[in-house]
Amino acid sequence: MAFFLAVPFWAHSQTYVNEMLQADVERDCYIEGGNALFNDESTVYYNDGSYVQKSSAATPTAFIFNRDIWDNKNLTGFIVNMLVPQDRDINLYAKIEYSTDEETYHDIPDMKVEMSYDGVEGDSYWADIWMQGALPSGVKEIKVTLLAKDDDANWIPCYRRTEIFYEGGTPYEYVKPPYLQEKVTDFSVDFETGNYSIDMSGSENATSTIEVVDNPVKDAVNGSDKVLKIVQDPSDPNWGWENADWFGVAVGLLSDNDDRLTEITEAEGRYLHFHVLRSGDSVFGMETWGGSCVYKDQEIPFTGSENWQEIVVDLQDYIGTTFKQFYFSPNERFGTDNVSIAETTYLDNIYISGSASSGIDKVEVSAGAWAGTGMINVSGETGTRVSVYSIAGVDMGIYTIENGTLQIPAVSGLYIVKAGDTVSKVLVY
Repeated sequence: MAFFLAVPFWAHSQTYVNEMLQADVERDCYIEGGNALFNDESTVYYNDGSYVQKSSAATPTAFIFNRDIWDNKNLTGFIVNMLVPQDRDINLYAKIEYSTDEETYHDIPDMKVEMSYDGVEGDSYWADIWMQGALPSGVKEIKVTLLAKDDDANWIPCYRRTEIFYEGGTPYEYVKPPYLQEKVTDFSVDFETGNYSIDMSGSENATSTIEVVDNPVKDAVNGSDKVLKIVQDPSDPNWGWENADWFGVAVGLLSDNDDRLTEITEAEGRYLHFHVLRSGDSVFGMETWGGSCVYKDQEIPFTGSENWQEIVVDLQDYIGTTFKQFYFSPNERFGTDNVSIAETTYLDNIYISGSASSGIDKVEVSAGAWAGTGMINVSGETGTRVSVYSIAGVDMGIYTIENGTLQIPAVSGLYIVKAGDTVSKVLVY
């Protein structure tokens, strides 16, 4: 696809930068597909000076940068910056390709995609996406396409900046995005030190509270000194989407005053553990926030007790993704429709590990049990007898571990698994 543009005054500068102002884009880009929606204001929306969006959820909008802008010099590298909500996968919303013949487009080899979080450019829900890389020899065009997503609003994503390197200019080199969150594989919050952040993000609750307090029940499961106390008050009014009172707590891990991005891995961080103390039955709501993990809208049946209980969730389906915060709602998933009195839940020892077994040193474990999608998993010595019960106490069967492991198909729900001298509560989803 050949086209010719007037050469702008920066044609002989070291690199080309387009801040996605409407006048600059329409002068220097060929726009293909849907029309573009521009915002050139300096204080509108997310305090971002300018950005451009696709015009329709049904029609992708592409921006083609051609070497005619640079006196017919081939392109050697690029940096593209977009703004998207943290829980979106950028690959579903934007695509960058190159062409050597102005007709056929190819995926970018070894493109680096990174997320950074900048509260100045909006709020904590948004992430800066930086896509960059060197281009093969002979590249004449790069094409940036904002993809169609019928189930999302038109404002995703906000395309904010393009920088292009070309022959004879400054060679492309990797540029570290600002406010870049380094990925780690450990996440552990026990409320004993100041390494955590807690807030009622997504909640508008005048009288419900969260606070760190002394452990009211020190037992073999949880003997720590400090725990998080969550009091959910039903007198808080309904709000947002008329879905009753949305309530929960987001727990993050702090490092140098910034929340860290934790990666879920097979070896070091596949299993999410946390301790709960709550006397009444409930249906917990759980999500991960930030990063690329899409563990959302999960419901966990819970039977109350006067003692601490440990819950283990298998994140097998999310290995390789990242999260910033663990979000926990103590009743009826995220609302208070069925809450008539103020209810108290204690939360503690939130961590991920490579093992489904409890990390409690005081308990001797001869076998471990955990659950995932449609399956109860048990590990232990060959020949160990395993009994499975429903949460109501109904006997669901007796099994024997062979070759160190056992898998038992099960419908979604909460089960009690007795393996040897170890009793575990596991959730199948």
